[in-house]
Amino acid sequence: MAGKGLGARVHFVELRILDGAESIGGTKVFLDTGNMRLLLDFGLNYKRYGLYFEEYLKPRSSRGIADLWRLGLIPHHPDLYRDDLWPDDLPREGSPLEVDLILISHAHMDHCGLLGVVRPDIPVAASPTTWAILKAIQDAGKAEFHAETVYTVPRERVPGDPRVLKAPVRKSTAARVREIRLVGEAPAELVEFLQRPPNPRGRGLESGNIYSLADNSTGWGIRTFGVDHSIPGAVGYAVETDAGWVAYTGDLRLHGKGREQTIRFVEEVKRLRPRILLIEGTRAGPRGGGNPTEEEVAVRAHGIVAKNPGKLVIADFSPRQVERLQSFLDIAEATGRILVVLAKDMYLLEALEMCGWLEGAVGSPYLAIYDDVRVNPRAWERDIRERYRARMVGPREVREGPGRFILAFSFWDLKNLLDIEPQGGVYIYSSSEAHGEEQEIDMRRLWEWLRYFGLEVHGFAIDATGNPVFSGGLHASGHACPEDLLFIAREISPEILIPIHTEHPEFFAEHLKDESIEVRQVKNGDVIKI
Repeated sequence: MAGKGLGARVHFVELRILDGAESIGGTKVFLDTGNMRLLLDFGLNYKRYGLYFEEYLKPRSSRGIADLWRLGLIPHHPDLYRDDLWPDDLPREGSPLEVDLILISHAHMDHCGLLGVVRPDIPVAASPTTWAILKAIQDAGKAEFHAETVYTVPRERVPGDPRVLKAPVRKSTAARVREIRLVGEAPAELVEFLQRPPNPRGRGLESGNIYSLADNSTGWGIRTFGVDHSIPGAVGYAVETDAGWVAYTGDLRLHGKGREQTIRFVEEVKRLRPRILLIEGTRAGPRGGGNPTEEEVAVRAHGIVAKNPGKLVIADFSPRQVERLQSFLDIAEATGRILVVLAKDMYLLEALEMCGWLEGAVGSPYLAIYDDVRVNPRAWERDIRERYRARMVGPREVREGPGRFILAFSFWDLKNLLDIEPQGGVYIYSSSEAHGEEQEIDMRRLWEWLRYFGLEVHGFAIDATGNPVFSGGLHASGHACPEDLLFIAREISPEILIPIHTEHPEFFAEHLKDESIEVRQVKNGDVIKI
């Protein structure tokens, strides 16, 4: 472990908001309990990142952390970061921040998407399901250096130019698995998967230390609780400190199929009588209304599919949202169709099945893989295609029998329609609303694609002013509605409530002003000592 011994004690608790106080996402909170130093999440702040970067303008991997550092997209604590990502011409300025452990709440990148720049010897704790998702995403995704969540690929300095960093030849240097701490028991199959290189004939993968958090946290006083969110494996935390318990909700909701998990979290944390509760507030404020449940979404989507026999159906949702995927798989079975996903989605489903999620989905006769164009598929994808060769569905099959399929395509997959050439059909938008100008632009592009192919659209439209309008109740948010946020706050009743992951912290202050709860509205950089 980094820093001072666990036996040393101080008589204060320090909570430092590094990021995420004034935005939805980018959460990074430092907690010094008196016995240990923790980070609660280490996410990518998409709002601030989007001020400088977009799809075709990204941080330069050849410069390591330099771009992120100079634009203030990572906290200025140099000892947190990988030496191999630090170019020689970047001054190591900033205050030290000793960290014993990082606690990750779930696998959304706004909570863990900057782990790739953090030293791999700092232990990181998350649920087994979160680790399974992150490994599948990293194996199948683009090689973004800041998103090396599970294993890190070492960079080397280019001789003669200390400014330049590059990844060594694939087979010459192995990648390194992080110090992983598992929140809960994990099957041996998952532990093996976490240490398996995505390409057995390519770069090796140096095994890291993978332990249960309970086995490696004696005296730390960390409690973990499953919560319901739009991605499986989400957890909330409670940490015992010299000044009382500090609890953190992560992202959670009360209207999903796993709502009982969130209820148990609230009940258990309430019994701890926490001194501080860090609560997410994504939907706090005037735009947080409307609260369809997952069951309601499934019923509405089923009705649309059932009314359109013989027509191609395209369903736009995230396969990481397993409840939604299960719903569309059930709809496919009930309407005599096959749900067609991408190879990377099947790879993710296999990882989730190791952790007990969506059991039976991978082998379902109502699930197939789209045979899209691949010039040189990577090793994991070649393996998927080989193993599921009999369940590959190509554009010709969809074109000749559109009523047999539901295609799980998002905006990024619509180019495949140029091969399918659908003659009309139905598009069900079952994903989140646009947040910010860039996503609104994407929605306008999506609309043009749908108009081009003559698809009947459900879930959103573009109004006369060119702005996207969302309706139809075809998406259930992963976040608690305003009323449920207040229920959680009042039920747990901490001494101090700190809203984060929100653009409306004043919502809590206004609605809890007559309660025996002190609401502290914080900004990035604020330090709370108790």
